[in-house]
Amino acid sequence: MEEAPPPPIDQESVNDGRALVEREQRQGDVISPSRAVLTLSKSMFNAGCFSLPYAWKLGGLWVSFFMSFVICGFNWYGNHILVRSSQHLARKSERSALDYGHFAKKVCDYSDLRLLRNNSKAVMYIVNVTILFYQLGMCSVAILFISDNMVNLIGDHLGSTRQEQMLVAATISLVLVAITNMFTEMRVVSFFALVSAVFFMLGLLVIMQYTVRQPNKWAELPAYSDFTGTIMMIGMCMYAFEGQTMILPIENKLEHPEYFLARFGVLPTTMLVCGAFMTALGFYGYTGFGDAIAPAITTNVPKEGLYSTVNVFLMLQTLLGHSVALYVVFDMFFNGFRRKFTNRFPNCPKMLVDKGFRFFWVLVTYFMAIGIPHLEIMIPLVGVTSGTLCGLVYPPLFEMITFWTDWKGLLTYRQRMAKIVWNCFVIAIGLFTIVAGVYSNFVAIFQSFENPDVPQAA
Repeated sequence: MEEAPPPPIDQESVNDGRALVEREQRQGDVISPSRAVLTLSKSMFNAGCFSLPYAWKLGGLWVSFFMSFVICGFNWYGNHILVRSSQHLARKSERSALDYGHFAKKVCDYSDLRLLRNNSKAVMYIVNVTILFYQLGMCSVAILFISDNMVNLIGDHLGSTRQEQMLVAATISLVLVAITNMFTEMRVVSFFALVSAVFFMLGLLVIMQYTVRQPNKWAELPAYSDFTGTIMMIGMCMYAFEGQTMILPIENKLEHPEYFLARFGVLPTTMLVCGAFMTALGFYGYTGFGDAIAPAITTNVPKEGLYSTVNVFLMLQTLLGHSVALYVVFDMFFNGFRRKFTNRFPNCPKMLVDKGFRFFWVLVTYFMAIGIPHLEIMIPLVGVTSGTLCGLVYPPLFEMITFWTDWKGLLTYRQRMAKIVWNCFVIAIGLFTIVAGVYSNFVAIFQSFENPDVPQAA
């Protein structure tokens, strides 16, 4: 059996002072670069993608087209500097890997500011709560997506009103997602991602071929919309790149972590493929159906013949994708929970602790889904808050703190100021998006309670 080629030398890591110790090949529950690309792509190719045509309707055709590339670029940048900073601190602290919360703690622990060092645990808790809300939001969207498509197929058998139908469908979904979340190893989760990707591609191909055969309406569609619609569109597009919180868990399980940021490595490959697919889906979906586009494009596809299988394929891929998203929560919180719980209840079986912890969080996502049963509201709300924090605010902030001392010794004053100004600009955009997005989404939520059977984001 041939040995794997040596990992590429990251010249950039040498230039910014990160090459402190040589990283060894990881052992145990690890995955290959191709499996990492597949798992990360699957975490982005999920239920949120099928709401992108609706997001383009909210933002206007050409504004949405332009913003798709901008949002992809910002997410790529945030993910890149997040991994660079994490790998640097992992080497500095002589640890093989860091999850997002412990990475935030190490950022503060190694900072020159006493205020940050004294409050490193508080920062870790803030980051963990952000990621928790983000992952739970994604999982609740998955349940909503499954329920929405189930109602589209067999809604007449589930109840007389839309609210009753969604409640019954969500309860059925709860049983199914609970089963898929009972598995623990990354290898199993990545296998789910593989199977899920197959279902996703089958469903996407059928939807795309149907969409491109529709009379194209691009000349009739508005180029832009109002401020609220644009902000909602940004939130939905940010949500579509829902893999931000899977970045570090996947990098931590990569056999050769140097392959993650390599020129044709895991992150560049994933971002290019996902960005191209998402832009194509948004453009052709919106120009194919125009103002008739639904919050999920799957409900614009006919229910008979081959097209009825599309809903089934995409429900299955979302079902498996739920376990991929919730893996982040288990990975971050389970060890600490188990340690404290077993100290207090030493006679409780370990399997009961494990499965009970998992089912509890699945149940939380179920209650979130039935609390706000509108995809067009839940998706931008999650994307514009936690998604923007994880993608545009935390990474540049943590990079500046992590490399502040290194930049003083390795960069000229002009280079250092350019990095600082750019990162502050990205943070400012993120904070503005959050404030505007929260306002727009709460307006939509209040309207949804007044008219529960009418989509409110339009």
